[in-house]
Amino acid sequence: MSKPQLVDEVGKRGFSWHAEYWKHNNEFHHHKKAQLVYVESGYQYLHVESCQFLLPQNHVAYIPSNVPHKTTHASEHVSLRTLYFDVEDLPPFYEELYLFAIPSVLREMIMYTEKWSMNMDNDESEQTFLRAILLELPSFVKNAIPLITPVPRTKVLLDATAYIHKHYQSTITIDELAQLCFMSIRTLERQFKKETGISIAKYIQMVRIIKSIELLSEGQYTINEIALQVGYNSAQSYSNVFTKLMGQRPTDFAQQSLII
Repeated sequence: MSKPQLVDEVGKRGFSWHAEYWKHNNEFHHHKKAQLVYVESGYQYLHVESCQFLLPQNHVAYIPSNVPHKTTHASEHVSLRTLYFDVEDLPPFYEELYLFAIPSVLREMIMYTEKWSMNMDNDESEQTFLRAILLELPSFVKNAIPLITPVPRTKVLLDATAYIHKHYQSTITIDELAQLCFMSIRTLERQFKKETGISIAKYIQMVRIIKSIELLSEGQYTINEIALQVGYNSAQSYSNVFTKLMGQRPTDFAQQSLII
């Protein structure tokens, strides 16, 4: 039985599916239940109609009911925690797609649902707990960090983004990416902007900042150490980029993460 068929045949309002080595469905599919996907480790691409998005580690995607989608992985190991919900009695908020960095409370709640993973029997406590996650989703989305990163559609540019993910800790030049893609710099920049809506430089920035958010949330490194780990030559240059993208300094973000 394929996963889409299984999702629609489960006779429960909600259920969880946790998989350390996720088997990706390379075909577009949809199901009546809405889907909440948490990437615990690795990263993958989420494809929705004509758009593709990067869904990195410690990020969540909420996919509405009956929306065609598929996922493809770029890292060798992807661990996913997935929840499914009936949402037909809920307001219009639940009809939209959301991608965001996971708040610590939501992460703990999703991890707790592993005890019910792939449980096909009805359990009142399970349904109550899953319903609480679903009903709190608007506040999680509102208070979370939105860092939506579109990705290109063509294989040659997907190879370029894979190269960025592999080498983000080092200096990456447009020239070396152009050589990798067998394009001129001008053609590469124009094509990348056309397919993603952002420049290559901005994409590299966002990948580095996403990774730094993970490190900041761990509370184990100084700002200077994090800056070096994600490819910046100084804490000041890293802090400037972080503040521009996130609207707050990395030190302020780190303090909030520790408080939460």
